[in-house]
Amino acid sequence: MDADSRETQGRNIGESGMNTYQLYHGDCLEVMDSLEKESVDAVVADPPFGIGFKYEKRESYNNPEEYWNWLEPIYIECLRILKPGGFIAFWQTQLYFKYFWLWFGEDIHIYCGCKNFVQLKKTPINYAYDPIIIKYKDGTPLRPNKPKRNLDFYVANTAKFVRQTDNIARRHPCPRPIDQVEELIRNFTLPGGLVLDPFIGSGTTMEACQKLGRSCIGIEINREYCNIVKERCFNRDFDDREVMYKYYGNPKDEILE
Repeated sequence: MDADSRETQGRNIGESGMNTYQLYHGDCLEVMDSLEKESVDAVVADPPFGIGFKYEKRESYNNPEEYWNWLEPIYIECLRILKPGGFIAFWQTQLYFKYFWLWFGEDIHIYCGCKNFVQLKKTPINYAYDPIIIKYKDGTPLRPNKPKRNLDFYVANTAKFVRQTDNIARRHPCPRPIDQVEELIRNFTLPGGLVLDPFIGSGTTMEACQKLGRSCIGIEINREYCNIVKERCFNRDFDDREVMYKYYGNPKDEILE
C-alpha cells in the first residue's frame, strides 16, 4: 500500500488534539492484514447483505451459507484489530435474523436502525428497520462516560435524505443516512478514538467521525467510491483540532487523481 501514499495536513488551528483520516483503496482483508493487532477503538461496518443486491455488479452470493463463508474471515479480522473493550457494529438484513447469534456470538445486541420513510413494496409486511449487530469486545468498554442516548434504536431521517438528490453520498447505490451513523458513534464509541470502516462506501462513517472528533480508517475496494470519499471528506479544516489526511492507493491500479 505504501507504493502510492499521499499525506495532507490541515491548518493548525486548535490545540485540543489531532485527528487522522486514512483511506485505503483495496480489498479489506488484504488491508486489515497489514494493520496492527488491537489498534482501533471501534469498528463500524455496513457490508453487502448477501441477498443478491446489485451494486456496480450483482452480488455473487445470495444465500446465508455462502454469505457467511465470505463474511466470517472479515469479521474475525475486525475482532483481531479491535482493542479489548472496543465497540463493533455490523449492519445486516432481517432475512438472516435467525443466524445472527450463531454467526456473531451469543453476546451480541440487536440495534434497530429505523427509518421514518420507507419505499413500500407489494408485500404483506414491509421492512422499516435494519438490524445492526452491536457488541463490545471482552474488556472494559471503550465508550463515553456519560453517553447522551445509549438506547438500542434510532429513527433516521430517511425522508430528508431521499429528498437530497444532490447529496454526494447518493452517488453510491446504498448510502446510509448520516444521522444514524452519528448516533452510534456518538453514544457507543470512545471520544477521540479511532474508528475502522472496512466498507467505507461513500464515506458516511468518516464524515460522522469528523463531526464527532473521532479519527477514522476507511477501506474501499471500488475506485469510484474512493473518489467520492476523497471529495466528501478530505482536506477539510476544523476550528478545534489539527487534522491529517492520508490516502493509500492500490498499487495494482493507476494513481487516483
